[in-house]
Amino acid sequence: MNSVFTSALLAVSILILAGCKATEPVNKTTITDNNQEKFSLFHQYDESSTITLDYSDYAKILDASAINLGMSDRYNISSNTGQIGTRIARNPKPSTATESNRFFYTSYQDNPHMKQVLQQVQEKMANIPNTINLATLSKAEQLAYWLNLYSVTVINALVQQYPVQNILRLLKGKDNFFDKSRFTFNGNQYSLNDIEYNIVAPLFNNDPLIMYGFYRGYIGGPSLVTYPFTAKNVYPTLKANALQFVNSNRGVVIRGHATYVSSLYLEKQNYFPNFEEDLTDHLLSLLVNQPADQQVISRLSLSISNYNITDIIGSDPQYGGGTSTVNDPSIVADGFSDSFERSGANYVKQIGHVSRLRLEILKKIAQRYFEEKGRVTITDLPNKESTEN
Repeated sequence: MNSVFTSALLAVSILILAGCKATEPVNKTTITDNNQEKFSLFHQYDESSTITLDYSDYAKILDASAINLGMSDRYNISSNTGQIGTRIARNPKPSTATESNRFFYTSYQDNPHMKQVLQQVQEKMANIPNTINLATLSKAEQLAYWLNLYSVTVINALVQQYPVQNILRLLKGKDNFFDKSRFTFNGNQYSLNDIEYNIVAPLFNNDPLIMYGFYRGYIGGPSLVTYPFTAKNVYPTLKANALQFVNSNRGVVIRGHATYVSSLYLEKQNYFPNFEEDLTDHLLSLLVNQPADQQVISRLSLSISNYNITDIIGSDPQYGGGTSTVNDPSIVADGFSDSFERSGANYVKQIGHVSRLRLEILKKIAQRYFEEKGRVTITDLPNKESTEN
């Protein structure tokens, strides 16, 4: 089946750049003779090393604020729920609105202490290369470190800028979100893109699985892993995240004789030297359900994207027409003590008026999380639309 699938795909001219215009800017730092040394400093390792790094503080943040929604069920939200009274909701993309693991960004908005704790954890992790020589770590330990640092930095940056609904505007310009200098290691400046493309990818020979560990903050990217990477779990976790991404509406969708693929891969061409062929083989290796004979691909369209932030509640404006309650201590972080531990078993967060569309998304997220953990409920309160002018 794979050979038929691949042959059919490659027999046709695959219109990738002509047929799909990338919406995300690609401003990766170019390696020159002047900056090669600052990257090569991190291309050394010690496979005999038994040194491990501690991520217990980061684990508490993830345990407090991140939820795992598991594999996609390819759900599409309703198309008729955007209009509430005289207000029109900004419609999320129906096929991907309930995809990807989530982080409770909203809970940090009015909680300076939580913001401070998060920033301290990020800064402490970012300072590790200035306190120890990473070359004394194994490759797996280094990989876990870079992925954790990348993710906590994205989370912290978005928390500081929240409320943010769509981060596409943050990706524009020379000093965009991923190209902005955010780290100082041994006197040199580095960006998030430097970590992925100039440090980690070369160290691991541009293994495509690596890309699925870089959480980008938006639904159309790889999921946030809801526990810290470690040397022991990093490779199976990357494989699991890759499977979750590819087998979802934000990764690969096959309809009839057309296949729609995430536009994210346009930025990731460094992982696929022979782009069309290598990407095809890569996707085939991860697809759980191979396409039926009648669905053999004849065109690959890299057109799937969703830049909405992976928040739980969302940063939509408030709308009339219903109130909802999220009742689950693991995703409502307002009641956390100074040590970032839970301070109540049944903390209730009332989120106020939300659109019916947002309520549908919340219910679906709750359902999927319930299937994973069995702990979340979302309850409708009396509809207030009839009382509003």
